[in-house]
Amino acid sequence: MRLAHITALATRIVQQFRRDPRTLALLFVAPVLILALLGYLLRSQATDTVTLGVRNLDQPSGPLGISAADRLIDQLPASDHLHVVRLSGDADAVRAAVRAGTVDAALIFSPTFTADLLARRPVSLVLVLEGSNPSQTTALLPAVQGALLPAMARAAAGLPGGGGAPLGAGTGLQVTPELLYGSTSLTAIDYFAPVLIGFFAFFLIFLLTCVSFLRERTLGTMERLAASPMSRGDIVLGYMLGFGFFALLQSAIIVLFTAYVLQVHYIGNLAWVFLITLLLALGAVNLGIFLSSFARTELQAVQFIPLVIVPQGLLSGLFWPVKDLPGWLQAIAQVLPLTYANRALTDIMIRGKGLGETLPELAVLLGFAALMVGVAALTLRREVA
Repeated sequence: MRLAHITALATRIVQQFRRDPRTLALLFVAPVLILALLGYLLRSQATDTVTLGVRNLDQPSGPLGISAADRLIDQLPASDHLHVVRLSGDADAVRAAVRAGTVDAALIFSPTFTADLLARRPVSLVLVLEGSNPSQTTALLPAVQGALLPAMARAAAGLPGGGGAPLGAGTGLQVTPELLYGSTSLTAIDYFAPVLIGFFAFFLIFLLTCVSFLRERTLGTMERLAASPMSRGDIVLGYMLGFGFFALLQSAIIVLFTAYVLQVHYIGNLAWVFLITLLLALGAVNLGIFLSSFARTELQAVQFIPLVIVPQGLLSGLFWPVKDLPGWLQAIAQVLPLTYANRALTDIMIRGKGLGETLPELAVLLGFAALMVGVAALTLRREVA
């Protein structure tokens, strides 16, 4: 063992990295940016306000003609991180408001709410939840239940026979969740399968294309193709079809494995799931061709992962609903292809929607793939001209 040789080799490695600012940026800048984004997202989610819709069908009862539901609803806005909105219409109209995202959840008070409380009969409130996002569902139920307890104590004064005791004392007041999509029998993998399918299809085919296309350039293949009668657009389309063949295979494997091996629950047509995954993968192919033009080594190509893939994973609905992100991050999320793929896949697999209802998302994915073909051809022209 010679210390001089070891030191010389270590020095060469350090010098090599010093001459590669992209790698240094990956080592020191990218982790700071990603952690800052993640910390901002976690902090903003912790202080997020829940919009709770309430529909009071309760009929005033008792000698004073008092509605216990009205008193309880009036006390709810005093709870932290809770915004209460009174809804109108029947129960179906309330469900439509939750389905449309007008409110995060909705409480429905039955017509006999006050009478049951005064008679000390068991009372159950229906809490309507959208249900397609398990993390949101898990957070909303205890948040609403936690807000009800102090509100019931404040509302008790003045009710006949209340005596300062909490509303519902001895009655077994319960909050019964009603999920518009999914069910309590579904597991976490059932809910997360749609977004995981999109994420892995996008990530893996992007990495394959970016590194493989870079290898084609470093081997001199691009220069030889440029000297041929082929146009730059022909070259890009040819590579897109070649890599697209593997994108097709990968999409089929991911979808079929998820459905038949993992036995993930889904409602919609599996063929539409495959179509969306394939369009997303083709967009990733063209994005990989485009970005590979800015790399000189395979290490530099891999450096695009924390800059391109990680932000899409954080902002596209993989962990948090896009509508719950801060406003400026929502604007960024709306230009990410993975956002539209996740939305379409969730609509089909969890909400049971058809292809026609996901046409806007399909159009965006197709447009993104076409845009990447154009910019990749322009970049290729610059590289081989």
